[in-house]
Amino acid sequence: MNTRFLRKYIWLLFALCLPLGFVACSERDEPVSQKTPLGKEEDKDKEEEKEEEEKAYQDEKAYANFFAYNAMNDVYLWKQDITSALSAWTIMGDPVEAVKKARYKNTAGEDIDKWTLMTDAYTEMVGGANGESSGTYGCNYKFYLKAENSDAVVAFVTFTYPGSPAAEAGLQRGDVVLEIDGKELNKSNYTDLYYASSLTIGVGKYKDGTYTNVEKTVSMQPRAMYENPVVMTKIFDCGGKKVAYLLYTSFTFESSLDLYEECKKFKQEGVSELILDLRYNGGGYVFTEEVLASMLAPEAEVKNQSVYETEIWNDDYMEYYKKKGTDLNTYFRTSFNQTYDKKEYKINTSDANIGLNKIYALVGTGSASASESILVGLLPYMDIEIIGEQTHGKYCTGIMWKGAEWYQDIVDNYTENKMDFAEKHPQFADWKKYIADWGLYVMINRYGDKDGNNPCMPNGLTPDVEAQDRFIEDYPLGDERENLLNIALTKAGKTDLNPRAVSRSVATLPVGKMIRTSNNPLDGKLIYTGDRIKPRLVDMP
Repeated sequence: MNTRFLRKYIWLLFALCLPLGFVACSERDEPVSQKTPLGKEEDKDKEEEKEEEEKAYQDEKAYANFFAYNAMNDVYLWKQDITSALSAWTIMGDPVEAVKKARYKNTAGEDIDKWTLMTDAYTEMVGGANGESSGTYGCNYKFYLKAENSDAVVAFVTFTYPGSPAAEAGLQRGDVVLEIDGKELNKSNYTDLYYASSLTIGVGKYKDGTYTNVEKTVSMQPRAMYENPVVMTKIFDCGGKKVAYLLYTSFTFESSLDLYEECKKFKQEGVSELILDLRYNGGGYVFTEEVLASMLAPEAEVKNQSVYETEIWNDDYMEYYKKKGTDLNTYFRTSFNQTYDKKEYKINTSDANIGLNKIYALVGTGSASASESILVGLLPYMDIEIIGEQTHGKYCTGIMWKGAEWYQDIVDNYTENKMDFAEKHPQFADWKKYIADWGLYVMINRYGDKDGNNPCMPNGLTPDVEAQDRFIEDYPLGDERENLLNIALTKAGKTDLNPRAVSRSVATLPVGKMIRTSNNPLDGKLIYTGDRIKPRLVDMP
């Protein structure tokens, strides 16, 4: 059950019990007096307050369900495959669970769509998708069970954001968090590493297949900050050839500006090959993906405005677009202009196409969505060598839709057609009062390359060179001794590499199951930023 609704249930239970307790005590211990009528009046006020709260709670659920049902019955990529779930949708159910239950599944009942979700904290979700946080430690982890079938958890530090509390506290790649506030990290408390209002953690190492004892204790306070996903850039000399390295962790809107500046520098420096590190990049906005693609693709293809990618929507929308003659191709271009969160992003990349001959893409299980999509779109045009582990397998695009925006669009559509939404649906006329901060991240289409092919389906991109992300080692990202970067630089022709202290052939990764790679509920996000959707309203059964 949604936690906010759970809190309301608890409040209601308390409010129901409290007046009963007062009445019972009054009957046993208090003589009848002139105060009794006043006590009954107070009870009546509380009862009315309780009823108003309960009604507001029921109304909020109804408005959220109406929005979610209509969105899923309209733009959802697998709409034609979830007719039973749509027919069984109830207006007074839990909207979060209703969306989760309706997601497209295989015959065994397992989610094929692992990404569509409903939330009553839309503002926070959007902020996280764009790298903004009201309070963060700025540390990225991979979580493992300490041993098979264990409740104990260990958190491996993969990297920290520059200027973050974690970086200032000295946390670095290769550290392992073993304790939190003096207690062993476990399945119940490990997420506190992201959400606690303050932290004191015990840090050790993982050596030769075993964990050390706590070697140092670190205390931190979270901070409001922008976690810039353009974490690091470098240029390496590989036998007279300049090879750039870009560590990029999320396709946020804001980072499109930084990507432009970095690619322009690479061009000015005469870079001919790029090591694109996407192993911790869970995706992001299509807008930013297309900006980056325009600077990495062959310049001739960009100037010719060649097809970058194609889109496939649900059956209804494909028929709709066919009748309208809508072109569902995306083309390379150099001019980009879009407004996001009241800020205009206007970029011209014509002076920032690097002129690359090759890309080495470093990937892992955390590489998802836009990270996969950009490789799929560029592969037909470029020499791309993929190094690392199988990617996440997010081959579809979602839209983040705020309930209030959906209702406003519907009202506007009614008005354009000279109809009155409030007259047609009086039970939802007060949507501004009840929809609150509800929102939906819903899958709307799947992408393909210029020919409609998608090697990411169904389980992710298979690397050309399989290699482990050796986060157990002390080598920080960007260090030429770090395993995946070392492999890429070797392939790029760098012969004067610093020697590695650990052999690549030694299998020393954790034996327990990996349980989590991020704190972001939108992991595997590819967020649509086009304007092809015209929402429509479908009455619930």
